[in-house]
Amino acid sequence: MKKLLLLILAFSSNAFAFSEQVLMRSPKALLMGDAFTAVNDDSYTLFYNPASMARHKKSFTLYPLQGYLSGTNVINDMDKFDDVPKEPAGVADLLMNYPVHASMGTAPGFKIFNFGFNVIATDSYDALLRNKAHPMLDVDFKSDRGFIAGFGIPLGDERLKPQGGQQTSIGVSAKYISRQGIRDTLALTGPTMMGTLTGKKLEDILKSLGKNKAKTWGYDVGVEHVVRSRNSQFVFGLSYLDIGNTKFKTSGEVPLSDIRSQLNLGMAFGQKYNLFHYIFATDLKYLDQDMEFSKRFKAGAEIGVGPVSLLAGINSGYYSYGAKLDFGVLSLMAGFYDLEMGSGYKQTKSRRLLLYLSLFDFSFDV
Repeated sequence: MKKLLLLILAFSSNAFAFSEQVLMRSPKALLMGDAFTAVNDDSYTLFYNPASMARHKKSFTLYPLQGYLSGTNVINDMDKFDDVPKEPAGVADLLMNYPVHASMGTAPGFKIFNFGFNVIATDSYDALLRNKAHPMLDVDFKSDRGFIAGFGIPLGDERLKPQGGQQTSIGVSAKYISRQGIRDTLALTGPTMMGTLTGKKLEDILKSLGKNKAKTWGYDVGVEHVVRSRNSQFVFGLSYLDIGNTKFKTSGEVPLSDIRSQLNLGMAFGQKYNLFHYIFATDLKYLDQDMEFSKRFKAGAEIGVGPVSLLAGINSGYYSYGAKLDFGVLSLMAGFYDLEMGSGYKQTKSRRLLLYLSLFDFSFDV
């Protein structure tokens, strides 16, 4: 019984839809509604638009130690788990249609002029128990390791300067991914699921469910136009990520989830006055996919005074909010965000909390 409860709590609702499969998300972007294509001003630049690397004006920037933790936001549901039933049927009723999520990841890296590099190390556990008459468990587990590298090149004679100007740039990036995981829908009372109860460790359970592994390459391109005037900056960005879908070819019966191509359009406007700054941004995601407009639309904002910033956004109709403390060598973020896990607009909401820590970031000019 304990193993069954552990398995269900380890995952969340992704496998039956996979509406927004991505490699990695910026923690800051998640708290801004994932409207980040044109903002793209942190260590996760290459995961959103490689053309933004042309904005990097320092000779060298290092992000040596950073990582995030994300999990199901159970704060508003604490009473729900006060008295967990002892029988399997009671546990199933408790967790029926309740998305649960757990993930962790890190992407340390560096930027040298217009070139960037990040290590990829992320684990994500997701599942959804549904269909009360015949309980089914949608499972999606991913463990990714690899790297991403890319650069941005300014076009024409015009260049951005601290006091103003404009710049159009293009960018290209490539990524190598080694993935282990499983994506499947299993009958809770079926032989495959019942067989997992004999496993003594989570690794044994995953192998029993059909965990697979594969390696692949993926490619991204992007374009960006920036207009800067004194304290103001406007950015227009267009990125095409995972060109032609980043596919994992495996020999096992259970496939790994591919990363779908994403054609993303973003705009952002911000101003900075001494200690005060703000940014407003909007994104339209997956323009190359058949999807409702309301699900494509993202919007976000950052408002800050000195090292303290408040973040908020709306992502496919769901809200996010949080706060950031940035002291240079130490940066902290915490907040809450919701994601759509179904195939339709506001079909299945996954409520999550997020913690992020970055240490010893630094930049210098030669």
